[in-house]
Amino acid sequence: MTVFINMLPYMNRIDDCKELLDRWSGGLELSMDGPNWTEPVHWDDEFRRFRGHPGPISVHSPIWELNLASARFPMLAEYSYAVYKECLAWSAHIGAEQVVLHPSLYSTPLFLRKSSQARSIENLKRLGDDAKRLGIELAVENVGFREGALFDQDEFVRLFEDIPTITALVDVGHAHINGWNTPELLRTLGDRLGAVHLHDNDGVDDLHQPIGEGTIAWEPIWEVLRSLRHPFRSIIEYQFDTPVDTVLEHAAMVERELGVRV
Repeated sequence: MTVFINMLPYMNRIDDCKELLDRWSGGLELSMDGPNWTEPVHWDDEFRRFRGHPGPISVHSPIWELNLASARFPMLAEYSYAVYKECLAWSAHIGAEQVVLHPSLYSTPLFLRKSSQARSIENLKRLGDDAKRLGIELAVENVGFREGALFDQDEFVRLFEDIPTITALVDVGHAHINGWNTPELLRTLGDRLGAVHLHDNDGVDDLHQPIGEGTIAWEPIWEVLRSLRHPFRSIIEYQFDTPVDTVLEHAAMVERELGVRV
């Protein structure tokens, strides 16, 4: 098993990521929204900076302006499916082992919750089949806060009971904001857990703080993760401009907590 580092600290200054790449041989999680989230990116060109990296690659599919769960505008959901299918193909082409996906646009109000859930589930099934054909893991993340969350804790678990072609990515910070019982969630998911996003917050805002700087109780989480007997990815997802020394120190800390090879 390998620790991954999400490239979020280098948003808006992607050329500076060489300081990390020169010191890090573990996994990388790349964002397909691009290095600044504002302009379209030619990803075959952008991937050149990562091509020689010795560690495994995970890809976070685009977040903004796409919504697999749109019940009010089915054309938007269908377009989003087409974009994500293309992202899966590109990720398989570069040799990524996992693609992370949001089941909805978490900043969009849920006007029709049950219909939106059904639309998202339909598209997750289609994308799960696409990912299986491509030989890549599709990991679906818990997103949305409070009334804006498409699935509650029990509904999120049922996704992976009902759709065998996808795995769960538990974002620990998002779960904390929603008041979920994260250790119980991880234990219940068991071998359906494909990855965790590791970061901290105050239980109110999605701050992506380093572990230990917020109010998450980490020891029960480490305890459950240590008990799992199947491979999963531990992905550090820290806020913009987190110093590289902090990121690397925390990667080593995760290794010590979980016995993961860095």
